[in-house]
Amino acid sequence: MGDFGLVGCVAALIDACLPPHAGWPVCDLRKYMDQLNSVGEFEEVGRDRPFNPYRFAASENTKGIVGEAIALLASYEDRFNLRRNRRRPRDQQTFEQTVEAILSDLMHGQLLGGTGIYVTRSNRVLGAKSRYRPPVYSKVFPAILDLLAKPEMGYVEQDVAPDVQGVSRSTVILPGPRLLDRIAEREVGVDDLDTHQSGETIILKRSKDPNDYWDEGERLEYQEDDRTERYRAELAEINQWLREADLQFDWKGIAWPHTPIALRDRRLRRVFTQGRFDSGGRLFGGFWQQLRKDERRTGLLISGEKAVELDYGQAGARILYGMAGQQPASDDLYHLWGYVQQREGIKRVMSAMIFADKPLERFPKFTRKLFRKGDKIAEVVEAIASKHSLIRDRFHCGIGHDAQFIESQIMVEVLLIMRAKRITALPIHDALMVPGSAAAAAKDAMLSVFQQMTGVPAIVTQSEVETLRPFVSSF
Repeated sequence: MGDFGLVGCVAALIDACLPPHAGWPVCDLRKYMDQLNSVGEFEEVGRDRPFNPYRFAASENTKGIVGEAIALLASYEDRFNLRRNRRRPRDQQTFEQTVEAILSDLMHGQLLGGTGIYVTRSNRVLGAKSRYRPPVYSKVFPAILDLLAKPEMGYVEQDVAPDVQGVSRSTVILPGPRLLDRIAEREVGVDDLDTHQSGETIILKRSKDPNDYWDEGERLEYQEDDRTERYRAELAEINQWLREADLQFDWKGIAWPHTPIALRDRRLRRVFTQGRFDSGGRLFGGFWQQLRKDERRTGLLISGEKAVELDYGQAGARILYGMAGQQPASDDLYHLWGYVQQREGIKRVMSAMIFADKPLERFPKFTRKLFRKGDKIAEVVEAIASKHSLIRDRFHCGIGHDAQFIESQIMVEVLLIMRAKRITALPIHDALMVPGSAAAAAKDAMLSVFQQMTGVPAIVTQSEVETLRPFVSSF
C-alpha cells in the first residue's frame, strides 16, 4: 500500500464508503456470447460496447484513482482474510493491470456517453491460449470484477448474465458510486486515459450464421506466415504514423447530439472474413470512423486544416467488373431506365446481389421504401442483371467479400503512399479524410492505385459539408 503514497488508515476509508448505488439502467445484452476484444469493429453510439482491455491511466490524475483502488482492494482482502498468501510478483502485476484496465475503460465509457460495457466471464475464453487474448484476461478476471463491485468498494456496478448450460457468460458493467465520485472530484477528462499499442491487429473471423442476426462471426486462430506478417507490418507502420498525426476537432456549428469521441483512439485493425485472408480485410478503429458524416466533414482538422472526404464511387460494382476482366459500359453503374428516381435503391440491391449466394427473393432490409409501391424484387434484379450483362454471372455467387478484400488492399496501398508523401489520411472503408490542401494529390493516388489493382478506372468524388444522412457503403 505504501507504494501508492496513501495517507491514513485504508480500513477507515472502507468503513466510510458510500452505500451501494442501485437502479442503474443497463441495456439488454444482444446475446450471451464470448467477447474476444472486438473493440471498434461494430460499436454503435448509445449501445453497450465491448470492454477494451488495453485502456490505461495516462495521467497522474487517473493513476491516483487506480492506485487508491488497488490499495483499498488489498486492505479489503486482508481485513476479511480473503487471501492466505501474498500474490507472487507476476500475479500481482497482472492483478494491478486488470484493475487499471477495468477502471480506465469504465472512466472512458462514462466520459463518452455513459453506456454499459460488456465483458466475458467465460472460463473457456479467459483460460484459453489465443493470439487474441489480452494479458488482463485470466481465470481470476471475474473475481477481480466481483471484488471491485463489493458494496464496500463501490467501483463497479455489474449485471451478471445467468449461468446457462452451453452459453458463455457475459456481464454488463457500469461505474459504481465511488468511481463516479472520483471522476467528478478529479475532473477526469478523456486525455487522462490512453490505449496500449498492443494486441492483435490482424483478425480472422469465420462466416456469420445467416440464421442468427446477432452473430458477428467468431474469431479464428491461424498459423503465422509471410502474408500475415506482411499485413501486420504494414498496419504497424500505418498505426505509428496515425498515432503521431496532428488531429484536432472543432465542435462549433455542429448540431447536437454530438458523437462522443477521444482523439487518442486511432489504432486500426484489419478484419478478414469467412475464415480466409483474401476475404474482407477492411480497416476498423479510429475515432473518425465513429463520427457522423456531417460531424467529420465539419469539425475534423488535419494538420490544422479543414479535412475533406474523398470517396470511391461505385467501388464494389467497378471492382466486380475488374474481377471479370471487363470494362463498365457506362459511367453511372446505378442508373437504370425506368428506375431513375430509385438510384439509391438500385445501389443497395446491386450490393446485395454481389454478396448473396442465391437469387434475391425479397428486397434487402431497409430498401423496400426506396422503391415504388408496384416495384417487384424479381423485376429490379432482372433490370440490374440486364444492364450489367458482362458480369451477370458474377451476381448471386457470394463473392462480395472477395471484392471487399480487393477494396481493402487498395486502401492499404493508398495509405502507405500517403505516408510516404507525408500527407495524413484517415481511412473510412472506401473513403479517405485528408487535409484540404492535399485533396488533389490524394485523389491522384486513389485513382492510380485503383486502376493498377483492378484494371478498371475509378471514380473519386470530393464530398462537401452536408446535413446528416445515414452512411451507406459503396458495397
